[in-house]
Amino acid sequence: MQDQKTHKILITDNNPIVVQGFVSLINKSPYIEVSGIAHDGADLRVLLEKTQADTLFLGLKLPATNIYRLIKDLVVEYKDIKIIAFSNYTMPKLVQDVMEFGVHAYLSKTASLNEILESIDRVHKDERFISQSVYQKDQKPRPEENDFSVALKDDFIRFSELTEREMDIVILLSRGYTNKDMAEKLYLSKYTIETHRKNVMKKLKLKTSGQLIYFAAQQGLV
Repeated sequence: MQDQKTHKILITDNNPIVVQGFVSLINKSPYIEVSGIAHDGADLRVLLEKTQADTLFLGLKLPATNIYRLIKDLVVEYKDIKIIAFSNYTMPKLVQDVMEFGVHAYLSKTASLNEILESIDRVHKDERFISQSVYQKDQKPRPEENDFSVALKDDFIRFSELTEREMDIVILLSRGYTNKDMAEKLYLSKYTIETHRKNVMKKLKLKTSGQLIYFAAQQGLV
């Protein structure tokens, strides 16, 4: 790393095998010190209160965690920490969304050690960085990531395709709001609410309100 500074990092991901592989990789650098590992948003918040890390490697699929809300909160509450997303998911909309929400860099989980070191170096120079591995669409996942990817792919991809307004609809629906209630709260017409609601159900491939409430809970929206 160009500045030769030792960076204290936190890693947040819910797959122990992925975390183990990531730690083994970055331990090859004398300029990185792992200050803690978290497996969901709640664990991460506890770690942030106890450590003085300057860099966070953040997996984007965490149990019972709304990743967009978490990123927004982190950007406001921990302004000095640099957030580097690392994920198997490289859909352009997802990359764009998390970068706009405040993430400083985006890495594929197939990123090399050099890419990881470069991302740390760049974000601490107040630059934004997307690793080259994100654009390599035809890469095969590492064997240790297969079960993780397959189990979470469908729900997470559908979730990432929702607009911010559609996420508002999901949250309010899961809290029992009627179309009329949502229209008043969001300053929209009931017709617009109904259109958003139909789009949400179509994108998430759900048929009933009960299924929607369950999905919202799984994604940490409620």
